[in-house]
Amino acid sequence: MKTVASGPQEKERVRGLKSPESSRRWPTTLGLVMLTPLAVAGCGWLNQSRGVLLLLVSAFLLLLVLVVAGAMCGPGAGPGTCVAILGFALGLFVGPALDDYVLDQRGTRYEAVIADVETYHRKHGEGRTCSVARSDSGRTLTYEVGDSSGCDNTVKPAQHVTLVVDPEDWLPPRLGTDVNGLSSGHAWTCGGLLAAMEACILYGRLRRRPRFF
Repeated sequence: MKTVASGPQEKERVRGLKSPESSRRWPTTLGLVMLTPLAVAGCGWLNQSRGVLLLLVSAFLLLLVLVVAGAMCGPGAGPGTCVAILGFALGLFVGPALDDYVLDQRGTRYEAVIADVETYHRKHGEGRTCSVARSDSGRTLTYEVGDSSGCDNTVKPAQHVTLVVDPEDWLPPRLGTDVNGLSSGHAWTCGGLLAAMEACILYGRLRRRPRFF
């Protein structure tokens, strides 16, 4: 025989299900689910620019987006904090992932020569900078390529290399050995962070709590 629950708790549960509060919350929740990842990805893409001003703007916008999204998912420690942390981590990974993918897809490849290699001391080891010269269209153009863009210990002066240049001049140039497209590790990391952030947004928005937004 099936027992029907009764009492104040059951009445409160039914009232909560019939309340228009949950239906009013859904548009904002869907907006957060769709717009937050786009905003994080946009800030990560701005962060790949060589301009210092855009770097500062992207950092400010990323923090602003995550603070607002975290607050809308619940005050204090909880889902809101998780959204902010996961979103920040996603912003750190999605920018380089977009850099790898875009430069591999639209980058123009030139035959070039290493004109000079300079080394310098930094806090965590020795850094290298390569001056790469390419000759085409009747003139010689020189680019500076750092050790994070393929100027490693195997590169020597007078060595022939492939230089990959962004035709939009948004991304810094790299040596061809450093342009391999989006790696599976990067893709899985970004996908995992995105899924976890979306889950925290949904949990924070749909759990029973006082409605602030």
